[in-house]
Formats: sequence, structure tokens, C-alpha cells
Amino acid sequence: MAAYVVVIIHKIKDEAAFAEYRKFAEGAINKHGGSAVVRPAAPVTLDGSGDNPSFITMLTFPSTQAAENWRNDPELKDIHAMRNKGIDATIYAF
Repeated sequence: MAAYVVVIIHKIKDEAAFAEYRKFAEGAINKHGGSAVVRPAAPVTLDGSGDNPSFITMLTFPSTQAAENWRNDPELKDIHAMRNKGIDATIYAF
């Protein structure tokens, strides 16, 4: 069953590091059968209140296990570290 991954980008900490990460992100996601459904985009609040994140990204993977494999792949450790240097984010899979 397909899984979705939502990346809530709270803030960009280092624009250069985030730009460098984005050069490698698609290949890293594709390695585990994933693809971007929504590239980083500023959200529009339709209901509710609270702090809006800077951006939201949505990915899809063949399964939650594939999403977990993407996040835990030791070969992608440096790419994930680059992302974490560039942004403050929370990542959810469902």
C-alpha cells in the first residue's frame, strides 16, 4: 500500500546547505521508489490558527517500509545530514 511522507519545514537555517541538499534529494528519494508529490511550497491556511511552517513537501513511497528505508539508509546518511543542516523540519509518514 502506498505511503505518504509529509515534510514540515519550520524554518530554513542555511540556504546554501538546503540548496546543496536539493541537488541530491530526488535521487535519494528515487532510490527507495519514492517521488515528490508536492515540491517545497508555502502553505495557505484554510482553517485554524497557529504558526504556519515556511514550506511543506509531500512525497510518496510504495510503502511505509520503503519510506523508513529511505530515512534509515546508511548510504544516505550524509544527504540527510545536509538536509538537517539546511532546515529545521519534522517528517511524518503514513
